[in-house]
Amino acid sequence: MKKTLLIIFLTNLFANIITGNEGSTVAIVYNSKLQESKSVADYYAKSRSVPEKNLIGLPLSVNHTITRKEFKKTLEQPLIKALAKKKILNGNKGKIRYLLLCWGVPFRVDKDNSIKPPAEIPTLLQRNEASVDSELSLLPQKNQPIERTGIINNPVFNTKNPNSISPENGLLMVTRLDGPSPALAKSLVDRAILAERKGLWGRAYIDLRGINSGPFKSGEDRLSQVGEIISRSGFTTVIDNKPTTLPVGFPGDKIAFYAGWYGINVEGLFAEETVDFSPGAIAYHLHSYNGSMIRDAHSRWIGPFINKGATATFGSVFEPYLELTPNQPLFFARIIQNGFTFAEAGYAATRALSWQTVFVGDPLYRPFGKTPQEVELSLIKTQSSDIEWFRLLAINQGLVSGAPIEAAILHIEQLKESSKSSVLQEKLGELYSAIGKKAESETAFKKAIDFSKSAKQKQRIQDLLKN
Repeated sequence: MKKTLLIIFLTNLFANIITGNEGSTVAIVYNSKLQESKSVADYYAKSRSVPEKNLIGLPLSVNHTITRKEFKKTLEQPLIKALAKKKILNGNKGKIRYLLLCWGVPFRVDKDNSIKPPAEIPTLLQRNEASVDSELSLLPQKNQPIERTGIINNPVFNTKNPNSISPENGLLMVTRLDGPSPALAKSLVDRAILAERKGLWGRAYIDLRGINSGPFKSGEDRLSQVGEIISRSGFTTVIDNKPTTLPVGFPGDKIAFYAGWYGINVEGLFAEETVDFSPGAIAYHLHSYNGSMIRDAHSRWIGPFINKGATATFGSVFEPYLELTPNQPLFFARIIQNGFTFAEAGYAATRALSWQTVFVGDPLYRPFGKTPQEVELSLIKTQSSDIEWFRLLAINQGLVSGAPIEAAILHIEQLKESSKSSVLQEKLGELYSAIGKKAESETAFKKAIDFSKSAKQKQRIQDLLKN
């Protein structure tokens, strides 16, 4: 049983191995009017070994939103010149693939009514307000005529080859280290590096709305697919189908992944004083304006996620329309199953450029960049308690691939880690319950409660025992 499960596990995760120094492929932009902005830039450069010449300070507005004229005059055009002067990007040729914007750089370009859209553009897309980030992703196309009304199609949308996302193909991957404070912005790279070193472990929570028909069904379907992708990858996945968001008191612990919708401001579980995000956690809440107030710790979703401990998130700064939000199943598939970096997964999943999307987090964050052998060896060598999550991932993948429940039970009982693991004992209780062995299930659940240090986990198991 152990061999079968582990082979399945090896073939599905940790497939894209990091090679070389990726820090040299990042250019960093900060607001030279704000010392805190430069501090974030310097911190990231040191953390990811970004060459000093790749740092660019520009005197920018301290406001979150700037005019189209201001965007061109103070940011876009000076940045193009600086990148060319430093010989790191000239048109679609250069040494960088990523552009990182730091706390203090504006994130919204306001509507300019003086720009008249071509008649052939659909009425709903006759708009030129956009995220700063999405506009800057088009820098490699600066020598081509670009219509700043409506969307520009991403030339590498849905790619399975991360190397195709490059200036040569007309695209620069733009993310930002941002959030309610400069310190929290810096923490995003700390959290990413910690997860790369120790692993991204925990559970996934998918918050659906129970929609079966109508214009919003496509959103429901997308998030359902996210749940399927994460579950097939071996992560224990909790699906909630109630119309409301996950409530206060919901037993969500060790959150590695979250995807849900549709509240305008953070609420329920994620409005609690503390949220049990795992190091490296990726959180996404689908709402038209989830990214319109990135630097607010209590409004919308991106700021609160970062404030409560998430490592990477994304959203929209103005109304994007449901179908033009990043394709969530593609994003999670690329980062989990294909081993893309955060930025690579984001831009592979983004159809519309010159539009509303922002990606907040370390662009180089790659949670699945080691071989499983390296991961297991490191966990054993450091005597990390996270080995229980590694074992659980293999067990879940085996079960998804058709391994008998009885064989999984035997495997867990034979694992030496199981004797003191609340995670594996909880799984054992679930499996015994699934085959109708109530007494054995209760025994395993009670052991899990005894071993657990998580109030949320204890609450969840106690609810199971009551039922």
